[in-house]
Amino acid sequence: MSPAPGRLPIVLVLTPVYNESAGLDAYEQAVTRTLLSRSDCDVRVLLIDDGSSDDSWPRICALAARDSRFRGLRLSRNYGSHIALSAGFSNIGDADAVATLACDLQDPPEVVVQFIDTWKNGADIVWGKRVSRDESLVRIWTSRIFESLIRKHAMPQRSHFTTGSFLLVDRKVAECFAQFQEHNRVTFALVAWTGFSEQVVEYRRQRRQTGRSGWTYGRMVKTMYDTFIGFSQTPIRIMTVAGGAVSLLTIPMAGYLLYHRIVGHPILGWTSTMLPMTLFFGLQFLMTGIIGEYLYRIYAEVVRRPLYFVSDTTWAESHRRQHVEAVRHAPD
Repeated sequence: MSPAPGRLPIVLVLTPVYNESAGLDAYEQAVTRTLLSRSDCDVRVLLIDDGSSDDSWPRICALAARDSRFRGLRLSRNYGSHIALSAGFSNIGDADAVATLACDLQDPPEVVVQFIDTWKNGADIVWGKRVSRDESLVRIWTSRIFESLIRKHAMPQRSHFTTGSFLLVDRKVAECFAQFQEHNRVTFALVAWTGFSEQVVEYRRQRRQTGRSGWTYGRMVKTMYDTFIGFSQTPIRIMTVAGGAVSLLTIPMAGYLLYHRIVGHPILGWTSTMLPMTLFFGLQFLMTGIIGEYLYRIYAEVVRRPLYFVSDTTWAESHRRQHVEAVRHAPD
């Protein structure tokens, strides 16, 4: 979406923050040096405090007070990074494009510069693709398997998506993203689902310098799980195929047992009875669990709970300070 004639395009950078107090100074310096210094666009930053328990929020407020290009939004509790990004997408103001950037700087701000250039050349969605990463081999392999599975079974065909949710989107894509209402959210999957024109920027991911990553193996598995349940018919199809296969297996098994019964050599013992019962009951419970997962998600969407609550913003804090100053200097 082109900016209004006579003004620079506005790019908003969304950064979820969860207990990142130790890294905020480095983040401010890196973003100021690489992004806010651009003269061909107006870059702004929205820091979303996802219920931090350290002093991240006071530091965000101090940063916003000394530099108006930074703003902060605080959620009432920790909802997770994908919900935090959704809160950011709902508060983009007059931005012409929206980028995401992790506070730990593992995804370099310099890459966002390339995102902006690619977007200005006509791309609606710009993905950051990691060509190398300074992490353990197990973590790298797990991530690659995850991406391969969801690319084949969950995401739109021919999409260039990447799984890290490091990206830039045009305003029209951001407005589409804000229309999604589901509670179990995966940012890259929702963006890919919109189907707008895409480009990819390759980069090398850095090692985290401060704090501890919240992207644990548990969260990786949950993201894969949410992606399959929310965007793929594969789990239901697996249930159907498994149910049909087990039903077919009962035919030769029943014939085998019936034959021995007729010829006078019935099979005695627990093995022939308990083995198929264990198999069939285990399969049945697995299918029931998958159905229960779908039912729970239907319930979560039907009750329509809000995705998040905002407890404070830096612009509200600024208004409060202005009001206090006005009252203090008002004539008696």
